[in-house]
Amino acid sequence: MVRIETFASGRPGWSGRTMMAEAIAMATTAGRSRSALDAALDVFRMRQYFNVVVGARDVATAIGKDAAFLDTVRRGMLPLPWDRRPAVGQVFGPLRGAVPPPLPGRVGVVATGGSGALASLVGVAKALQDSGTEVSVYSVCSGSALFGFPLGTGMPPDEVAELTASMRPADYVDVGWREIAALVPTLGRGWCGILRGDKLEAFYREQFGDLTLAQLRTPTYAPIWNVEHNRLDFVGPRTHPDLPVARAIRMAVSLPLFVQPVVLDGLSWCDGGIVDIFPVRPVLDIEPAVDTAVAVNGFYPHDFLGEDVTGWDGRSLSIVSAASQVRTCQQAELAREHLARLRRAADTLLVEPVPYGKVAGTGFYQQFLDTREWPAFMRAGRAAMLASLRRSARRAAA
Repeated sequence: MVRIETFASGRPGWSGRTMMAEAIAMATTAGRSRSALDAALDVFRMRQYFNVVVGARDVATAIGKDAAFLDTVRRGMLPLPWDRRPAVGQVFGPLRGAVPPPLPGRVGVVATGGSGALASLVGVAKALQDSGTEVSVYSVCSGSALFGFPLGTGMPPDEVAELTASMRPADYVDVGWREIAALVPTLGRGWCGILRGDKLEAFYREQFGDLTLAQLRTPTYAPIWNVEHNRLDFVGPRTHPDLPVARAIRMAVSLPLFVQPVVLDGLSWCDGGIVDIFPVRPVLDIEPAVDTAVAVNGFYPHDFLGEDVTGWDGRSLSIVSAASQVRTCQQAELAREHLARLRRAADTLLVEPVPYGKVAGTGFYQQFLDTREWPAFMRAGRAAMLASLRRSARRAAA
């Protein structure tokens, strides 16, 4: 009978356990010395490469066809004295037409991300107020956190509209020029995003002081994503009651490479929309389940479908068309599953106030850096929600 240690090593005194320990140690060492080529060809990086391809296309298209985009970027990153603050005034006029009946039971509002286009959420809240509907819980994500958390404080939709629509880039855009200048000499060590995020937090802290999530009038949640351990969590009254509202908003919009992450309990947290763009867990699992849900889609085409690229393989640079699908496939599929789950659990009204083209490609950044269209998005949100409420009332009557 052949002894395992002789077959394995030829060294006397080795046991199977010792051999196993060394094998594990060798594997661990190999993992630590992973080559750059290993990392570059990792199959899970493929979606990142597709992101680069599509992003380069979007930027090139914007530069070639839309000088307004370049001016928007300049206004956000290099504001000049003559860049005027937008004149807002009253965003919403009087209600026109019949007042729709209120939605029944516990009502939850779930909103996607979508940069400044989710100013439409304020209009949705205004329409719900018009109907006498009281919202029991908000679940927001990324861009909609800018508007959803203020609504959760109990601030009326008209005041949230005035507050946010009057923002100018100088109020919330703070480029980390020092960190950018150090990219080359430090080989990018420690660099995490173009914007710091300090100004954004300061803007909301000026409005709400040290108000914490536990003190919100309406429970409001947003997903956040942890860099170190690659996991998703939610900030809200039941999960992080002592977190200031201003800090929660900053965390919720800290899009990787665009806004620097926020440290919480020694870990770095970013915008959870990169994983879960339509977060239903707060309204179904964290808070008591709702009876009626309002789903606000401001990021994907209708019903969270992907882009239609039929005939992609017959076009020039066909890989670019395929890349646009690959980079969003997992996120879009998860959003569709969440919408189906929401519809199974509650009577759900889907509203899609802003055309997909407004946030596609460079539109996402344009709507964040330029607030001039936010009032129009708010009015669109109100109109879409009122139309949905009236359709729902007609169905109930029939």
